[in-house]
Amino acid sequence: MKIIRLTTFLDFGGIESKMAKLSSLSDDNDWIFCSIGKGGTAEKQITQNKKEVVCFNYSHTIPSLLTILKLYFYFKKQKPHVIHSAGSEANFHGTIAAKLAKVPVIICEEIGIPSHSKLARFIFNFIYKWSDFIVGESQSVIDNLKSNYTLNQNKLKVISNFTLFKNSHETSFTTKSDLFRIVSVSRLEPVKNIEGIIMVIDKLKQQKVKIKYTIVGEGSSKESLKELVKKLNLENEVEFVGFQKDTEKYCLNSDLYILNSFSEGFSNSLLEAMYLKKMCITTNVGAASEMIQNDINGWIIPVNDVNELFQKIKNCTELNSETRTSIENKAQKMVIENFSIQNHVNTLMQLYKAKL
Repeated sequence: MKIIRLTTFLDFGGIESKMAKLSSLSDDNDWIFCSIGKGGTAEKQITQNKKEVVCFNYSHTIPSLLTILKLYFYFKKQKPHVIHSAGSEANFHGTIAAKLAKVPVIICEEIGIPSHSKLARFIFNFIYKWSDFIVGESQSVIDNLKSNYTLNQNKLKVISNFTLFKNSHETSFTTKSDLFRIVSVSRLEPVKNIEGIIMVIDKLKQQKVKIKYTIVGEGSSKESLKELVKKLNLENEVEFVGFQKDTEKYCLNSDLYILNSFSEGFSNSLLEAMYLKKMCITTNVGAASEMIQNDINGWIIPVNDVNELFQKIKNCTELNSETRTSIENKAQKMVIENFSIQNHVNTLMQLYKAKL
């Protein structure tokens, strides 16, 4: 089976990381990974995995008739069995081009909770209806599609994300420090609410908790977050390390991972932190409730609740080693049992073959 996975970019980010990991799979299918716009980090990883990758560098702005036309000719030439696009721009241009090229199976994937305008919702109603299935990484994404679009419910499918499993020694690093180390791996955008975490770090410092918060990632909020850190005199407690190709070492060198978002689809970094045996705190967004059981393998808190986040972090700093180890082991066990690449691909194949 020839499968084209189409995204807007193949640089860095959640969906890009997912494509890079998926390209490590060895099976009998012919996978081609494409981006409408630029390539970069993910493109290089896919190439290293010896999979075909094409970054068109076309305009991704909706609508681009030229992009649709160029994708149409590419699809006609390749004759894929499946076009599986992800993200609004890729879904829009890819679905129209695939429909014109008469691709047998067309799948749209929503990677978050899109804030579409009334006009955009009208347009995407048609885009979704032209596809054979609409995929979401969590039930919350699917529920959003149900409430905002008039769709055939049988076309809506949850396909959870996955992570790659490693040898046990690669997930067992433990930092030795009198500091309690916290990490977030995230795009630095307002929706991620890193500001809320920084405010809590200030409160913990005032209570004489020895703490270090590492922020891994880049984004439009970086400078304003740095200004906040400076204003609160937290330069010794908060560090920005920018975009990192290898984020695992930062997780492994931490005691606690925090996801404090206002909104999420499915957090790859949360899944990976749990697999790396890290205690995790997340807001009640996206797939959080599908991954975490409170006080069993992590903690879920309300969105934008500074007091609750403060109390949960404070509690984590006071846990005994036996309780902490139990939570960390159960976090990894949950990931291994539910979020393997093989489980992910098996579910995908059921959709891909359903219309062939």
